Amino acid sequence: MRRLSSLLLLLLAGCLETIGQQCPPASLAVGQYSLAFHGEHPQGECKARLDGGGEMLLAVDDGGTQSATLCVGSAQDGGPKLYLAISTKGNRDSDLLPDGGFRFRGSSPPTPGTPCNCPVGIDETFEGFLSGASDGGLSLQPDGGLPLITGLAGTLVDQLTGQPTQLLPCACDLPCSVTYSIKGTRF
Repeated sequence: MRRLSSLLLLLLAGCLETIGQQCPPASLAVGQYSLAFHGEHPQGECKARLDGGGEMLLAVDDGGTQSATLCVGSAQDGGPKLYLAISTKGNRDSDLLPDGGFRFRGSSPPTPGTPCNCPVGIDETFEGFLSGASDGGLSLQPDGGLPLITGLAGTLVDQLTGQPTQLLPCACDLPCSVTYSIKGTRF
C-alpha cells in the first residue's frame, strides 16, 4: 500500500535530482530548495478502493522530499516572473506578487498506471509565499530587486479527473483532489 502511494507521489511530484540547469532562457537561478510534502486530508479527498475492501488515501502523511530550483526572469509587464523547475515536470511559471506570493499551475493529460486503476488527468495548483532572511516574509525591494529567498511554503492541490473504460474501471470516485502542504528550505 505504501508503494502505491509512493508511485502516485512520483507521478504528482517528480523525482529527486539537482536541476539548476533547467531555468528557462532569460532567467537566472536564485536558489535550490528541498521541498517537504505533507499530506492534507480535506473533505472530498481522493481515495482508492482496495480489492480486499477498505480504502487507501492517495495523499500520504509523509510525502517525502524532492529538489527544486527557483528561477527569476522578467514578466511582460517588466515585473519579476518566478519559475519553479522540478525534474520530470519542467518549469511552472507565476507572476511574483509584491508580497512574495506565487501561484504555479500545470496540467497533464490522462495517464495510465495510477492507484485509481484508470487513466487520470491532473490539473495542479501550487500557491503560497516565498520567505526571506530578515523577518520571514518577502517583499520586493524599492528598485524591484529581490532579497535572498530562504524558503517557501504553500499548498499543492491536484484535481484528478478520469475516464473509466469497460477494461479499466476506476478504483477512485473521480473527480477528487489530492492536497499537500509544502515547505521549501534552501540548501
